[in-house]
Amino acid sequence: MGTTKVRSSVLLRDDVGKRDWVDFVKGAAIILIVAYHVALFLTSIGMDAAGIGRARLVLDLFPMPAFFLISGMFQTRVGSWSFADLWRRRLRQYLYLYVLWSIIRFVFYLVAPNVRSDGAGDSAQDPLALLLILVWPISSYWFIYALFLFTLVVWLFRKAPPAVLLIISGVLSTLSASGVLDTDNSGFNRMLEYLFFFVVGAYAHKRVYGAVERMRPWKAVAVCVAFAVTIGATFVVPGLLRVPGYELIAQVLVVAAGFALASYLVRLAPLKWVSYVGQRTLNIYLVHIFIISLLVALVSLIPGIERPLPDRGLSAIFLLTAVVVALSILLTRYLTRVSWLFVYPFRPRTARAVPADEALGSTRPKTDGDEGITR
Repeated sequence: MGTTKVRSSVLLRDDVGKRDWVDFVKGAAIILIVAYHVALFLTSIGMDAAGIGRARLVLDLFPMPAFFLISGMFQTRVGSWSFADLWRRRLRQYLYLYVLWSIIRFVFYLVAPNVRSDGAGDSAQDPLALLLILVWPISSYWFIYALFLFTLVVWLFRKAPPAVLLIISGVLSTLSASGVLDTDNSGFNRMLEYLFFFVVGAYAHKRVYGAVERMRPWKAVAVCVAFAVTIGATFVVPGLLRVPGYELIAQVLVVAAGFALASYLVRLAPLKWVSYVGQRTLNIYLVHIFIISLLVALVSLIPGIERPLPDRGLSAIFLLTAVVVALSILLTRYLTRVSWLFVYPFRPRTARAVPADEALGSTRPKTDGDEGITR
């Protein structure tokens, strides 16, 4: 009997709340985003990624839909606010972070090795491109700009029936994901693709929470099997992702499977670190590209690194992902002492500082009705 209790305490957590799975999902998602970017940077220096190309098709299905759905779940009260309240509680923080970190990124690529410039190429060092970031997003910080625009869209549709925006965003997602609708801008394309998940989070947050809290093992297995079948078909016929509606179905299934698994995995003590990472997602997101760029610049100096070896690419991706996540957390532990890097600074002295990571939602207690951006 004593042995059983010891094993239970070692393997299972006794401090898990009913919504702590949210942090676990965020932790898993940001790790996948870092891995995805690591793979792209390594590919840019000619390093063999051991078939990671098709794996990226799968990895790209989960993180952003999950993040946007969770972010939407913390925007449920914006429709009851005036625009002044919306600006003060949400929009100015998103816009400030987007502009500030776009400037930091521009300066970084002026002085640091431009290995890949997170997909922007020469535009990463173009002053004109920096001036146009509000009309032509060019970097991975499009996600923060999307939060700004999505929150504004939900507010503008506040008096319309939820079905209206759900249908509009669903159609836009279907057309954008399949390539039928193309703005010639990666940031805007992805915004159109993921708006649906943000809207679902904003309108159906109670149903999402309820579905996860009522999750039974057989339901979790069912959604995982459904996703596995869909992904199996994707590996066999990658072109399926270009069929209108197919990718949206795959994204819905992978988010459902991810949420279901998180509701069980969050209880495992050895995986507590995933939730720890999940509580620091925005900080990791803001700095990880810089760390990847510098590390890959060092990797590129290794003689013969581009020679194809069966497992070299995947091993490098796993190793660099772990290093980048750890360094991102360590670096931002010190950077957060400079509060204006993460928090809108132009506020009355009596106002409480807003942690940056709340842009992605939090399971911790909130005050003043500011879901998603206060603790």
